[in-house]
Amino acid sequence: MSQVFALVTPEEKAFFAKRLADLCTEKQEKVIELIPAFEAVVLGSVLKLFRNRIRFNALYNFMLAKSAPQEDVAKLLSSGKGMPDYELMYRYGEGMMGILLPDKKSAIATLLGGQLGAKSSTIIKGLTLSFALYGYRLKEFDYDALRDFKSFGDYYQPIKNDFYALAPAKIQVVLIDVLVLKEVFKGENTVNDEPYSPSDDHSVRNYKLIAGVVIGILIVGIALFFGLRKEEVIVEKEETDQIIPIDSLTKLNDSLTQAVLDSVKTRNDSLVTLVWPDEKPFEVPKESIVVAFHAYASDSTVTAPLELTCTELDFSDKTELLSSPKTYLFKRIVDGMNKFKEVDVQVQVSSDKGVAIAKEHAYVVKNRLVGEGLNPKRITIATLPNSLNNQIIFSFKKRSSLK
Repeated sequence: MSQVFALVTPEEKAFFAKRLADLCTEKQEKVIELIPAFEAVVLGSVLKLFRNRIRFNALYNFMLAKSAPQEDVAKLLSSGKGMPDYELMYRYGEGMMGILLPDKKSAIATLLGGQLGAKSSTIIKGLTLSFALYGYRLKEFDYDALRDFKSFGDYYQPIKNDFYALAPAKIQVVLIDVLVLKEVFKGENTVNDEPYSPSDDHSVRNYKLIAGVVIGILIVGIALFFGLRKEEVIVEKEETDQIIPIDSLTKLNDSLTQAVLDSVKTRNDSLVTLVWPDEKPFEVPKESIVVAFHAYASDSTVTAPLELTCTELDFSDKTELLSSPKTYLFKRIVDGMNKFKEVDVQVQVSSDKGVAIAKEHAYVVKNRLVGEGLNPKRITIATLPNSLNNQIIFSFKKRSSLK
């Protein structure tokens, strides 16, 4: 089987392996052995997007909003003397994992470390850098695949069996279970402890395949008989709590245009200049919650939680999407939280349309934070009583204050 999916070229693999080996004090030969497994994890997480339009939208939005670390990738994959900015690449990679691999990183790190005999630091850093490399490759070389949901599926469908070529045989079954890929490979031969082979024709598997095809034909026939209805998002039940809804593709361009207009408008408002440690100064409106959050995060003597009612964001009554995204707000909050890693946030939302809409709005806000590079594990959501009408509250807590 010819291998198509790769994060690094054969020439780049040695450079990447040496950088990661030096970074984690791991043997270079071991890192070279791990790289195909990293690529299999990335490809497996990408294949999940075939059946989750919402998460595809999140990836699309992330790719538009975030610049790929081109210079640092070049340094990572070369023998030059310059060192890449690993912190920048970790943030970029964590943002990608927040969309493609939510809440799976620890399980996969345990699996790879235990089965392939590598240090946990090597696995975690290797996975994070691999997702950063995927974001770079997608942005720089495969961007056409992101045109729309169908194009993305058409692009990756022909190479999905590369997963079997990349994943070591002894972890294929478990890795498929962890990534919940059974539905993606449904109708194909089930993997076992031996490498995948198209000639594997055990009778039990054939019966399952035939039954699956017959059921599939019946379902398609019923669907055609009653007429095509509005397409529904296919989301597996066990992943419901991981859904991160965002602006639809049809509204995305309008949202980005509005974000530019908002940015121009803030220039005409009364601004205040702030700075995070070791970062460049930035300006935000004086009434922005960023100002109070900056003071809270920067003051180590303040340990009590901080609740800030946000009047800078509102939702459209027609679309239930952010009608004024205020990109600066999400970017500056995430920049601050990535500087002060002991701070977590709870997004609390109320809606006069009920709890379901309030929860949807909370996920939209959460997704924008994730899209800017914040680890989703540091964000929780909650709904507020309807009597509060339409409110968005950011509740910040320092972990030391939670003990």
